[in-house]
Amino acid sequence: MRGAWSVCAAMAMACGPGGSDVRDVSGLLEVVARKADGLARPQDLAFDPWEDDLLWVVNRRDRTVTFVEEASSDAPRTSTVEDPYAVHFMERVSSIAFGAPRTFGTCQDGRNTYGGAVPGDGFMGPALWSADRDIFATSNPEAVEYLTNLHGMPTDLGSHLDMLHESPFCVGIAWEADNVYWVFDGSDGAVVRYDFQTDHGVGYDDHSDGIIARYAPGSLSRVSGTVGHVVFDQVTRRVLVADSGNGRIAVLDADAGARGAALGSKEPGVDHHLMADVQVDTLVDGQAVGLERPAGLWLVDDHLVATDAATGHVFVFDAEGGLVAELDTGLGPDALAGVTGRSLEDLWLVDVAGNRVLRLRW
Repeated sequence: MRGAWSVCAAMAMACGPGGSDVRDVSGLLEVVARKADGLARPQDLAFDPWEDDLLWVVNRRDRTVTFVEEASSDAPRTSTVEDPYAVHFMERVSSIAFGAPRTFGTCQDGRNTYGGAVPGDGFMGPALWSADRDIFATSNPEAVEYLTNLHGMPTDLGSHLDMLHESPFCVGIAWEADNVYWVFDGSDGAVVRYDFQTDHGVGYDDHSDGIIARYAPGSLSRVSGTVGHVVFDQVTRRVLVADSGNGRIAVLDADAGARGAALGSKEPGVDHHLMADVQVDTLVDGQAVGLERPAGLWLVDDHLVATDAATGHVFVFDAEGGLVAELDTGLGPDALAGVTGRSLEDLWLVDVAGNRVLRLRW
């Protein structure tokens, strides 16, 4: 693994034990996509593992996904799509994580208001999707016919593969394995493990085999309007969370704890339970390093990258939470959210306020 000193030396930065000088990188930001390309308050972004140089960007304002093809080229191409029932399945979408082959998950930071049409009933949580662009954001005629006959009214549930509904105000999501995802549940400040098990198929609605394990309610705190992204470290099996309200990066041992009390479920057949004998610890104390409101989170090259929604700075930490670098994008407050990258020196950011995707090669 590359340590703090090697990165600082490579970047000609003056680093000291446990810290770094702030580097102004505002002049290094490259605009990849903007509002005219379909971006509408973007929250998160991720490279498609199965299509070369294809970037997916989720937009909170209008529940859409913007595709940036040939993202690394001098002339990227963009297009934007909306699922037929995004008003529920992507309402106030906050985060995206690719998972098992040709699938991905999203979280939604809302109460299920159907775009503000109703007060909201809390029937909200992570959704599972096909990453096949011939399937995503299209209707499945067989599912439409089946559900229309079943409910006695026209019913089109779009292209979602599955959804579980125990996490309103869900601000971050990360994939573990199979159809298992970890989320930051902002409704009760918990880390929650969702196992969709077998998906119900494109556009259907049988969620009865879901397993939901709730860890340490009250340990996290969501800031309204700020994402709190999640990373699952496949090597250490740690869940890392941008705990925006507590100004820290939190950490949970994914294998800790034991099954506790059963919890109620909004859907029949779903196994929803509390996990006992677990605690969420602090990997990075934001106050100690100047990280005020962590938002985006990404693990790359054995380093953890975090964006600060309060300052517009990007922080780089080693695997144990030691500060390696602090980068000032010059974007200021309430701009930065999601971050991704295929190497530590080549990061991709969403600029929420400016409706842009930015590339930072530093």
